[in-house]
Amino acid sequence: MPATSSFLSRSIRGRKNNLNSQIRKHYLQAFVLSLVAFSWTYVFGQEIRVPPTVRHTLDNGLTVIFMEYKKVPVVNLRLVVRGGSADDPDGLEGVASVSTSLMREGTTTRSATELAKAFDFLGGSLSTGAGLDYCAVNGEVLKKDIDTELELFADVVLNPVFPEEELEREQKQRLADLEALKEDPGSVADRVFTKTVYGSHAYGRKASKASLTSLTRDYLVEFYQQHFVPNNSILVVVGDFDSREMLSKVTSKFSAWKQGERNQHTLSLPQTLHGRTVLLVNKPDATQTQIRIGNIGIDVKNPDNFAIEVASGLFGGGFTSRLEDELRVKRSLTYGVGSGFSSNLFGGTYSISTFTKNETVGKTADVVLEELKKFRDQGARNDEVVKAQNYLAGGFARGLQRPEALAASITDIELYGYPSDYLSTYIQKLKAVTPGDVQRIAKQYFLLDDLLFVFVGPAREIIPLVQKYGSVNVMELNDAVQ
Repeated sequence: MPATSSFLSRSIRGRKNNLNSQIRKHYLQAFVLSLVAFSWTYVFGQEIRVPPTVRHTLDNGLTVIFMEYKKVPVVNLRLVVRGGSADDPDGLEGVASVSTSLMREGTTTRSATELAKAFDFLGGSLSTGAGLDYCAVNGEVLKKDIDTELELFADVVLNPVFPEEELEREQKQRLADLEALKEDPGSVADRVFTKTVYGSHAYGRKASKASLTSLTRDYLVEFYQQHFVPNNSILVVVGDFDSREMLSKVTSKFSAWKQGERNQHTLSLPQTLHGRTVLLVNKPDATQTQIRIGNIGIDVKNPDNFAIEVASGLFGGGFTSRLEDELRVKRSLTYGVGSGFSSNLFGGTYSISTFTKNETVGKTADVVLEELKKFRDQGARNDEVVKAQNYLAGGFARGLQRPEALAASITDIELYGYPSDYLSTYIQKLKAVTPGDVQRIAKQYFLLDDLLFVFVGPAREIIPLVQKYGSVNVMELNDAVQ
């Protein structure tokens, strides 16, 4: 499944941290039962058994998908529109994120305070946000309150007003967040890596002080009107309900939503960086250095996705991965390391992420490169592949126990064009990956000579330790976060 690290969301949360004790009790019971069911399925069938979906298209073009999931008395709503922050115009980076964020800050019928009180009374939740390829509105509530939740959900989707005073408050908050980013070297490293590896590609755009200051209410309204139209949208409902009754309710709330021009969200593929590029963000007071190493990766439709997931999992994707074992367990160079592929509709990245004491930066990066070379040359043992497959299969199955996770998976299937049996055959496809597949993947996708290195630490100490990887380009912290 594609990663969603770009998704920025804020929530109007109800009592008891979104879910009251009643929901939590049912979730716990359902989770225990589902683990038992999964164990049986995994051992004997090696497949995930999920309830069927029912798909409808309203007259205005809205795609509606239902899944009756009656293990808990909860209903989850998720509406996704095609096109997200990658559609931000040049100079207006942040417009997708800010506009979706402000959708729940007031409608034509309810103020932000009235919306907050309504969700608080229900003990339900509502969140909005923008990813690179889509924007989403999510809601969850107890079954008994679905009529009220659906009314509020539809009001937020159909009638946002984007108040000027809320825009000013949001701008101030985000500008303050950018300034605070300077004290978070890990986030600085992620930001610089993403912008540099994508270059001029739309996936590399980041909201800046200049772009946030340039946003006006008119830009927010324009983005909303271009993207939030029914024939550009997918509504998924998962939970304890009757599909025929739910279709009637959804039709009643959304049938008057007027069609518009479907957003043509298409991008060129990002270009792989060639050779080695070394970028050092100077943070003189840092006692540890953040490290990011990687390049352009894959898109969500890559035919090698399952083999890549297994290869990535055993190399750097978990607590028992090779990188974790070498860097943390054996050498005590770091408290944590991870790697993986983040994929989107039109491309993605591969990155290795860790941190270490300033004086061990060179040694840490050397070990990463040694393990990369070993992985490319030798591949993986069969027992490593099996362990990674079991770890990934277990995590995938456990991740589908809540309605909100199922709703997200269903919208991904629709948005990215996955086959309809994607969920039920996921484990089978993981288990079909062989050590030979892993070695082929390692040679093809785990690049060694073409790499971007990003370090965030004190330049004076770090330059002598990292210049062996290439000519070091130094960036001041203020320039990295602007």
